[in-house]
Amino acid sequence: MRAYVLSASLLVLAAVPALAQEKGTKEIGAFIKYTHYDKSFTQSSERQNSYGGGGRLGYFFSRHWELELDGSVNATDAKNFFIGNESTALVYMPFHLRLNFNQRLGDNSPFTWILGAGPAYNRYGKRVVGEPGFRPPGGGSDWGLGLSTGIRAMLTNWLAFRVDGTLDYIPSPNNGKTAVTSQGITAASPPSSNTNLGVQAGLSLMLGMCNRKADGTTITPTTATVTTGGTASFSATSTHCGKSDQVVFTVSGPGSVNAMGIYTASGGTGTATVSACGQHNKLCSTATVTVTAPAPPPPPAEVPGARVLTRCELNPATASPRIDQPVSYTVTLYFSDGTTAVLPNAVLSAPGGTVSGNSVSWSTPGGKTVVVSCGSGANGTEVTGSATADVQRFAIVIRDSVYFMIDSTRIYRTDDQTQLGEVAKLLIAHPDIRLIIDGHADADASVAHNSRLAMNRAISMKKFLADHGVPVDRMTIVLRSFGECVPVASNETAEGRTLNRRAELREFGNETPGPGNPICKEAGRERKP
Repeated sequence: MRAYVLSASLLVLAAVPALAQEKGTKEIGAFIKYTHYDKSFTQSSERQNSYGGGGRLGYFFSRHWELELDGSVNATDAKNFFIGNESTALVYMPFHLRLNFNQRLGDNSPFTWILGAGPAYNRYGKRVVGEPGFRPPGGGSDWGLGLSTGIRAMLTNWLAFRVDGTLDYIPSPNNGKTAVTSQGITAASPPSSNTNLGVQAGLSLMLGMCNRKADGTTITPTTATVTTGGTASFSATSTHCGKSDQVVFTVSGPGSVNAMGIYTASGGTGTATVSACGQHNKLCSTATVTVTAPAPPPPPAEVPGARVLTRCELNPATASPRIDQPVSYTVTLYFSDGTTAVLPNAVLSAPGGTVSGNSVSWSTPGGKTVVVSCGSGANGTEVTGSATADVQRFAIVIRDSVYFMIDSTRIYRTDDQTQLGEVAKLLIAHPDIRLIIDGHADADASVAHNSRLAMNRAISMKKFLADHGVPVDRMTIVLRSFGECVPVASNETAEGRTLNRRAELREFGNETPGPGNPICKEAGRERKP
């Protein structure tokens, strides 16, 4: 039975998503407490009189530091403390204000180690009329130093189990004060200090916890080519705890980048890496910039009338780039005397595209046009050149989805495994492809459970690809959960629920993917009959 309970508990903890306390997280809890009093106290019935209960209230002002107040009550009887009294009623009420240091035991672990210290105030109650007690005028309380250490285990995204060991050192204890000892004590001399030990265990509500499963940072474009002195613009998005995070840009290599993501090439040629990092999630995405030398100066101006510009051409005249790949162009001038020249520093125009020096990139697929103005020709007419580009989305085509059994994350169908194996071969050859993996569930169980289950199915698909050699750690892969909120079939039939237990994969190019949406209205939804 114990092994069964332990296994069930470990399964619950393993299902808890990656959570972390951040600034502003609040902890409200209750606990039972066992107290082992200093040797200056002997209890009449230790087994019955060592237990009490209390509560705690904590506030995190950073990821690791928490200010916590707790208090408890323990009713007991002191044995043979006062002369002539076999037992004296005593209520021990310790209160602590602690500064706790919290350290997570692994990035994906539900366990946190806690170490705390602070002042302790102890109140003694329960005075029986006509008998000596610990609460006479002038007595009844003392001060000391409280130390604690323990473990917090997240059971859900809002509930935690916590167990702590405590030590209270009291340099001038209440039961050594004259107001108490003058009533006649059995000890040869009053105690000069007390050291009380305790163990407390209970549950805590963790309000405002951070779920970091969907944390990530993306940067676009991922490549650019500029000449020395030129600029390239980058944009980035970052998510932390389900909210937008501020992005900080940095650069290594020649050049500089400002807070808006505008890179300026300086300091010679070479390759620079622009990094976009979330200020709070500390996750980064990078782009590569190739810095080339500026084009040579144009040839000396010809004598008027000696030759006339007749036409100019963009090379390549046609291109079929992938949506995440820029196209670099050169401009050739043709003159009436049969000579040609390359036009340096040409000004390109690409409606719907992004121009960076002599390169153009697009964020949407389809037919595109690039135009360049080359100067004046005969009779002062403007000479222009143009090129076309058929921008291709690098589509990954699978049958539709992969499917799962009830409440499972294992890809069990042979056809799905074969199809994903073919996709893995494609990704090994093209690790620069950017992917979205969306997890889904049917409407069995709760919305919250299906949210976690759908994310775990997305993770399962990513792990399948990694097991087949795909370098997932070096790729941009966004995992999202839609829970039961985006069904493709009715949940009222077994066939429909089978189609809804799925994970879908697609390539997103230069798009900025939105977040998942795993929480939908629970009341009135379709259910298994």
